[in-house]
Amino acid sequence: MIFVCAAVIKLNGKYLLTSRPPGKHLAGRWEFPGGKLDENETPQACLIREIKEELGVDIIPGRKIFTIEYKYPEKEVHLEFYSAIPLDVDDFSPFPHDGQQIKWELPEYLNKVDWVPADWPLAEYLMREE
Repeated sequence: MIFVCAAVIKLNGKYLLTSRPPGKHLAGRWEFPGGKLDENETPQACLIREIKEELGVDIIPGRKIFTIEYKYPEKEVHLEFYSAIPLDVDDFSPFPHDGQQIKWELPEYLNKVDWVPADWPLAEYLMREE
């Protein structure tokens, strides 16, 4: 089981999404940004580290909003999603550092995104909550 944390960042009514980097499992498909939890690391520390490494920005993790366990043919993931806000809203300019793409998506269009399967249930949840 792989433990993963992801940040749900919403600004100006849109969610921040990232594509899986080239050469990675499910490359090109979309997800909420985050990554693997290191040994002895809290989910909050994982999110701060991963978002800084992948997008070059600082966030403040909030509460856990969704959890899912998903079995891919080649691996199983335990994925926890946390709300997050930028540390500096006025200077929040994420830039992809791993060859991935980023985009901001309105909640009503989340069903048009080519999601990684493990993130789709959260997208459905967020669309219902709007």
